[in-house]
Amino acid sequence: MVFGIVFPVLAVRRTFDFDERESTLKMKSNLFKILFLSIVTLADSPAWADHGALMSTIRDNWIDMSVNDLVSEGLVPKPSKPVNELTNLEVAQLTARAADMVVAQADILPPPMTDSVGLPGAPLPEPQAPLGMLPAPLAQPSAMPFPSANAVQNVSQLIKEFKKELKAAGKDLPQIEDRIYALEHNNDSLAQQQQEDLQRTGTTGYGFSRGYFNEYRGFGANAIYPSADYNAVIFMDMGLKSIPVPNVLFNTTLRFYRTVGDYYADPITPQLNLRWISLSDFNEYFTLTAGDFYAHYTPLTLWNYDVPVYTFIEPTSFYRTRKDLEDFVDADHEPDWRLRGFQLSTKVAWPNDDVLSFFKFQTMGGPLKQATQYRFGDYFAGSQTSISFFGNNLEFIGTGLLIWDDPNSASTPYNPNINLTWAHQYQIGSLSSRLNIPLAGDINLGGNVEWAGSDYQDDIYNPQKQFQDTAVMATGVLNISGFHMSAKYINVGSFYYSPGAQTNQYTPGNGSGIYLTSNEFLDDGLDGYLNNYPIQNTNEPSFAPYDRMEENMLPYGDATPNREGMVANISADIGDGGWLKPQFQFVPNVPGLQMQEIQPNYVLNGSGAGVTAVDGNVIPRTFNDYEGALTINFAKAFGLKGKTYQVSLDYKDQVTNLGGGLSPYLVDTFIASTDFTVPVSGFDSIVLSAAYEEAFATGGEYTLTGQGSPNSLAAYEFYLSTPGQYSYTPLNVTKITWAFGLMYPFSKTIDFRCDYFYNYYTWVDVPSFDRVDEIVRFTYEAHF
Repeated sequence: MVFGIVFPVLAVRRTFDFDERESTLKMKSNLFKILFLSIVTLADSPAWADHGALMSTIRDNWIDMSVNDLVSEGLVPKPSKPVNELTNLEVAQLTARAADMVVAQADILPPPMTDSVGLPGAPLPEPQAPLGMLPAPLAQPSAMPFPSANAVQNVSQLIKEFKKELKAAGKDLPQIEDRIYALEHNNDSLAQQQQEDLQRTGTTGYGFSRGYFNEYRGFGANAIYPSADYNAVIFMDMGLKSIPVPNVLFNTTLRFYRTVGDYYADPITPQLNLRWISLSDFNEYFTLTAGDFYAHYTPLTLWNYDVPVYTFIEPTSFYRTRKDLEDFVDADHEPDWRLRGFQLSTKVAWPNDDVLSFFKFQTMGGPLKQATQYRFGDYFAGSQTSISFFGNNLEFIGTGLLIWDDPNSASTPYNPNINLTWAHQYQIGSLSSRLNIPLAGDINLGGNVEWAGSDYQDDIYNPQKQFQDTAVMATGVLNISGFHMSAKYINVGSFYYSPGAQTNQYTPGNGSGIYLTSNEFLDDGLDGYLNNYPIQNTNEPSFAPYDRMEENMLPYGDATPNREGMVANISADIGDGGWLKPQFQFVPNVPGLQMQEIQPNYVLNGSGAGVTAVDGNVIPRTFNDYEGALTINFAKAFGLKGKTYQVSLDYKDQVTNLGGGLSPYLVDTFIASTDFTVPVSGFDSIVLSAAYEEAFATGGEYTLTGQGSPNSLAAYEFYLSTPGQYSYTPLNVTKITWAFGLMYPFSKTIDFRCDYFYNYYTWVDVPSFDRVDEIVRFTYEAHF
């Protein structure tokens, strides 16, 4: 099979023209040109014909192509000369070697599909791994890679061609052919197993319990915690999966919880919450789910980035805190969001076709908020269609998402001067493509590109209150064995907004409308977090606060608005299992590629009659960031199975150029962390962790007045009723954190964890500033 690719060429630029003669503004970005296409393919099935003599190189071209494919997958070693120069005898020997690999691998079939795990009649899932330390990257088997469907087909064809030679060499052809048949039908058997599980009517129950016991202590004149602040949450999830009739699955989880602490008065009343409920119909044509489900689309439309992590290295104690929080609010299925409504999906596959691979279609919808007498009901709907080619190596995807108020759902009379009577609407669309090019050996080249457009109507009856903008994201990746290179180009418009892709789940500030800050679910370690669903309603666009000391370039991830530029990344997995892992990321300091704001942070004022640079800076920022990290896993290096011995170092340098005669804002962050098994018999199941993090900032930035301690918080906005709450703040600040952790797996189903944090702040510009935090978090979890 031969195919050629023309890569997308992107040229993007946005400008905005604000006409002072208009009393209200209609914001539209200039359309940019994207030159992109497509694919030239020539696919030929092998024509069966006798090859020449064993010592000759005369044979059909498909044979050489099949051998090259086997070499690229690692099933046979790379020959010392080009494949077309090999004799037929040498090709037959390589075929024999590939056949031996197939025989060995056919007995190591992968486990059943996870969709059937936990179904009545299917095996119960194993207890989840405790949050002991950061999960290691999945290592690819170095000796016996599992053959793909294309590789199995190539081996089958070569065996038929060299059947006489293999038989003369003493190969057990019936056994080889049986193994090939097993591999070719492996996916079919897994799908069949799932269908068989769904035929077994019955009920399976499961449970999970976890408790958080947290103690917070604050010291100094600027302490954010009192001298003794204790709170705890204890909960138990009881789940039930039932197949009342064949192919229909009912799934529900109830959560019983109670809170304990200084904020709560006795008697304490246990609470009951319907954590999950869904009813799904699986059949050979489609899958239909009503109730709760997980879904994602693309990075610019609907994508769960999890609670942000802005450094390569995340020490274990920080990791456990973050994952506990994500699990608590159903945000732990990156890139999926938890949604409630209905979902319909279908998939058509062509496993034996050289060109077509899959066609997929999905649609979903549901209510966000019920209507009241004076407020509209909110709804969402989405759809995605994709088609892939050439063994799923090329894919084209179309996505649409709609979020709207229904003005007919409430008896609220429309008044153009009262925004509470306005019906809002979001429309987001995306076109994207994905490409993977397997090259020789374990080398592959890939990439994807996405174009997205958003249209927000603040008032559907007033076409002047409309915001339109576009976004582009393009990524290229080169993998050479354990060496990885990537470059990502981002151009996200100043007025582009998709609630499911840009809303930052974690906020260090209180009071943001879509974040829980009530005492009932108080977690002082992370002061605010998203209330279970990514799309809350159709209110005006809102971005959560972020800390400029942590991340100033892409605080909302890859979809951060008002950004244009490139980020390059280099990493490697060196040694057995990748025990040595260096990583490096940088922003090219090249005009046109350097990350920058597209325009100053202009926002509309309340009347919509003009704009203001909300943070007072009328010059677009530019960014010069780089980061390097190194992880050494001694347990992998010395083959210490079941043990943990790891050291990690990380250094990140952030430079924000404000222009206008202001000094750059600089933040240098250094992280050192280690995790190790206690080397004492009888205690060697305990894993200890330690980390040191220092963030050193110099210069100043525009920050939200009176928010944060120190005042280093900011939030992106493009529609404010009262702009101007920013002020330039000198931020010569040092933050030092020590963290220590312990994880003790008491049994296969129960484990205990404890983490201690000590934070110390110094603010040179405010000599009297004094803040020290001391946090202890104890957690248990049990599966049954």
